[in-house]
Amino acid sequence: MPERDFQKAEQLRDRSEYKRALRHYRAALKGFEKSGDLRGMLYSYIAIADTERMLGRYSTALLHYNEAKDLTKTLRKPVLRADALTGAGLCLRGMGAWDEALHLFKEAKRYYLKYDDLEGYAFLLWAEAGAYRYGGEPLKAIELLNEALEINRELGDIESEAYCLNALGGASRVAGLTDRSLKYYQKANEIFTTLKDRFGRAYSFCGIGNALRMKAHYQDALKNFRRALNIYEKIGDIVSSAYTLWSIGQTYTMLDRPRMAEKYYKRAYQHFKKTSDHRGKVYYLIGMAQCAFQTGDERDFKRYLKRALKITEAYEFKLERCHILTMLEPSGDSGKDCYRSLGVKLKFTSLPFNIP
Repeated sequence: MPERDFQKAEQLRDRSEYKRALRHYRAALKGFEKSGDLRGMLYSYIAIADTERMLGRYSTALLHYNEAKDLTKTLRKPVLRADALTGAGLCLRGMGAWDEALHLFKEAKRYYLKYDDLEGYAFLLWAEAGAYRYGGEPLKAIELLNEALEINRELGDIESEAYCLNALGGASRVAGLTDRSLKYYQKANEIFTTLKDRFGRAYSFCGIGNALRMKAHYQDALKNFRRALNIYEKIGDIVSSAYTLWSIGQTYTMLDRPRMAEKYYKRAYQHFKKTSDHRGKVYYLIGMAQCAFQTGDERDFKRYLKRALKITEAYEFKLERCHILTMLEPSGDSGKDCYRSLGVKLKFTSLPFNIP
């Protein structure tokens, strides 16, 4: 029975066993298609797309979100249409198309507000915040996340509260608020440990690692990154694995071990290519540029940064653009002015940079 497959898939997804969950969701979809159960098909499409998104399979996830959107029109399910729009936006955000994602989030927001879906609205705020962060506006992201956090606390949704805390940790870090970032991640980790949420714990371990890296506690940072990577690899999350690998590479850069750093940057890049993550490619190029600087290869240093700069301009990654301008001229004003225009408290005066 498709209902049984769907229920089994839900249980597996709750345990972050995404690949196994996906097999059962697909079996459920086939069953619902065979019996002509449009409602079951709709829920299956959304669940399949959500799970594919967690695995970094953005292109196929987008196709299934579109299938779901078509069914929401037939079945007149506007809130589920909003869910599909939000999911599709998260895929675009993950690929670096944060501005396109914001258009979908704006459309979804209208449905959530019209039908008074507070839970959906809070999730939308979390998703929207991530897009603004990717677009180089971490202060706007923090504002939205605080609103989402307040709603989740009112709803008593402790799991969503913890995800907001994780996101606040990330937005605070890139805004230069390192101590605040660490506190958010540590609180999230406490909650996820209590809930036995594997993905959430990994997310918070990586965040704690990055906050510690920014405080120059490099060995403790590496311990947390490895805890996160161990979980991500077990659940098959290549999206999060990629950024964790990059963070390990950046830590080795700060430890003046460019050859070791390069290995991790290249491993991260393999994942960024699979998920078509243009923002991730920028981070890879920035990392490789720092390795080139440390090994005295000025030609490659500039070559990597110029390639990265082109991507930041094409996709309007404002904060990453600031990093590159500062790296090209550490003692100049262009990078400082760039950071100042975004309202972030970051100051770098010499290479290598400890990129937040």
